[in-house]
Amino acid sequence: MTNPRQPISDREIYETLARMTASGHDGILVTVVQTRLSTPRHEGSKMVVHADGTVTGSVGGGRSEARVIEEAGFVFKDRRCRLLDLDLTKGLGVCGGNMQVFLEPVLRSAPFIIIGAGHVGRAMVEVGFSLPFHFILVDDRPEFLESWQDRPGVQTILAGPEELAQKIEITERSALLLASRNHQLDTAYLEATLRVEMAGSCKLPYLGVLGSRSKAMRIRGLIDKLGSDFTTRMKDVRMPVGLDIAAETPQEIALSILAEAQAALRGVEPLRNDKNEPVGIPLHSMRKPKTNPDSPGGSS
Repeated sequence: MTNPRQPISDREIYETLARMTASGHDGILVTVVQTRLSTPRHEGSKMVVHADGTVTGSVGGGRSEARVIEEAGFVFKDRRCRLLDLDLTKGLGVCGGNMQVFLEPVLRSAPFIIIGAGHVGRAMVEVGFSLPFHFILVDDRPEFLESWQDRPGVQTILAGPEELAQKIEITERSALLLASRNHQLDTAYLEATLRVEMAGSCKLPYLGVLGSRSKAMRIRGLIDKLGSDFTTRMKDVRMPVGLDIAAETPQEIALSILAEAQAALRGVEPLRNDKNEPVGIPLHSMRKPKTNPDSPGGSS
């Protein structure tokens, strides 16, 4: 990345933004929208604050720019645009003027990590491509990832459970689905995921495991053996995963999971029972019963 104190051309900024959107990488675009008196940069000057803390371009350097980068951290968390006033006469600079900068997310999409590039994993990407997610597809079989490597908005990671911690990043906006080829592998990936959470003190707002109720019981039993911290966290892990829409095909299953994840990321809890299992309400139970016109009180 470019030194944060060094201005660069608008063309370089736009090329950076194009690469970010094509690859699904997040960031915050900062634009100077108003200046008064003496300021280090002119109106229209831009820089990009990346998710890893690095910066491309500059809006002036020094303490004022450090204040902008600090504010960008809040934009990363809540995805809300911000207008920030910078008074360069009050410890934020030596120019003596004022700047107003606008901060906006480059991508409003949330990272959705899918572990397992089988039928459901692939359907998740296909069905969810137009939704506000960008996908990170993980598998330990390179041949299952080949066809996705050049797909815009999809990142592929070749990793088994033992490599997962070094290859994925979990944030407060991430969703993660475990959908590998068997419950032993799902258990190993799940343990690795939970350890990543604990190491980073960052809890996924949506974490689900694909499978039946019997599979869920086996996995819960294995994870519970790891200790009380794991048992407590497992109460919020969604197994079985997805809304109860009587899904059968991979595409229908993907739809049920994407809808549930979208709800969870926006702070809405779909119907689940006291075992954290999805609950469907039959439509007939919501309809008013038909009235016999010949019975007392019946309609004529």
